[in-house]
Amino acid sequence: RLRHVLVRQDTSETLPRHFRDTSAAGVGSAMCSYNKIRTRWSCENPETLQRDLKERLGFRGWVMSDWGATHSMSLAQGLDQEMPGADFMNAAAIEAALASGEVDASRIDDAALRILTPLFGVGAFDINNTNTQRNNVSTPAHTALARSLAARSVVLLKNNGVLPLDRTKPLRVALFGKSARAPVVGGGGSGAVVPAFVPSPYDAIRARLGLSAGTGDCGLLDASEAEGPCVAQSDGDDTLAAYELARRSDIAVVFVATSSGEGSDRASLSFDGNADLLVRAVAAAKGRRTVVACVAPGAALTPWAGEVGAVTYAFLPGQEYADGLADVLFGDVNPSAHLPLTLPRAENEVGFTDAMWPGVGDKQRVASYSEGLLVGYRWYNAHNATPAFPFGHGLSYTTFALAGLRASPTRVTVTVTNTGRRPGAAAPQLYLTFPPSAGEPPGQLRGFAQAQLQPGESAEVRFPLRARDMSVWNATTHAWQLVHGSFGVAVGLSSRDAAALRGAFRSP
Repeated sequence: RLRHVLVRQDTSETLPRHFRDTSAAGVGSAMCSYNKIRTRWSCENPETLQRDLKERLGFRGWVMSDWGATHSMSLAQGLDQEMPGADFMNAAAIEAALASGEVDASRIDDAALRILTPLFGVGAFDINNTNTQRNNVSTPAHTALARSLAARSVVLLKNNGVLPLDRTKPLRVALFGKSARAPVVGGGGSGAVVPAFVPSPYDAIRARLGLSAGTGDCGLLDASEAEGPCVAQSDGDDTLAAYELARRSDIAVVFVATSSGEGSDRASLSFDGNADLLVRAVAAAKGRRTVVACVAPGAALTPWAGEVGAVTYAFLPGQEYADGLADVLFGDVNPSAHLPLTLPRAENEVGFTDAMWPGVGDKQRVASYSEGLLVGYRWYNAHNATPAFPFGHGLSYTTFALAGLRASPTRVTVTVTNTGRRPGAAAPQLYLTFPPSAGEPPGQLRGFAQAQLQPGESAEVRFPLRARDMSVWNATTHAWQLVHGSFGVAVGLSSRDAAALRGAFRSP
């Protein structure tokens, strides 16, 4: 068992902003976890479930337990559904609680309403449930949407001009890595979905080059091979052979991946297998004509990024990843995604101690979140540390310029211009730095927007500011407190954008 110890400011300043926004978006359900928060189990914690989530943040959906995470009925504490069974929240126990006055009948009605309303809202009762997983519910429209989302979620981390690929040229393309034919598109555990089909990057790239079945196989690209276009593929186990294959190709694409699931942590932040050795072997042969296509459930290490021409990054992108990636590689889709986290340069770059993670103790491990508010990009900003790729980073096949920053306590405005030759989507991001007296990390994200622009086109982007955006949590009054003073403003295309526009305003 693991108990988490947090400072009240930590949970009140970082987590509620996200839960508030998801509540406002109409999210239907939330799940409480296995661990303790301070001294109470998460699924029977009235502070976090009832007071914070439902009352303060206005969450209208239902709270279900993680599987087996309950230790009591907890209806009065804010839990609405016990999963997967009813050890505590069964009919006999509920009737006894009603009779004793422990639970009011209105609370039972509230739980039922919270559960049923979102289910009706998403159409769960529109079609008879046969209680099987054999039905393929995919439609052409949903498949097309999945492909579009996969392409739009690919982050272009680096590009020295090798991308997009020119399909009009007779390219001899060499693909490396097992996931070139069997891509990693999702994680494991109860959240996993078995797709009806999963296209492979190998087939998707062949289709982009106009190759039909039985044609365009480069083999091992021997000297006797015919001209392209053609595609060769190697699983990459033999890095010397991979080097030779890459040397004979026009373009090399290395597929690296890792995944995760319930019940265990990833052993490291590295990609699976011999990924690092394979990338370096191929890059030694092909250099800037090497593209690395990454898939991961979160942060991963990219120690070879400086040796290759381009790097793409996708976060468990779903069944249509192969065609979505091909859309990006060949320029049918201009990449516009940005990193939702920081990619570090090394394992434990932020210096977690054992007491912070995985926790210390014999009978019960205790993890103390003594890092306070210095989580993710905030740690890098506070320590002026340079990551491999910063939070918010993402490139495009075009370029953008920001100008005309105007800042006030109610709104920040900038003008963004597409200065390149291709249509594309810019994603300016607003970061605020509190007055020093507030004791807050510098450069905190307070908004982002996307502007789809034609070459030469400009658009004004507005970031509305609320009093909450300039407030800190007062642990004594248990309320948000507006900070007065001068706030620093930065609007850029990542959390560490050296070209960000900078300004300031004074809060009222």
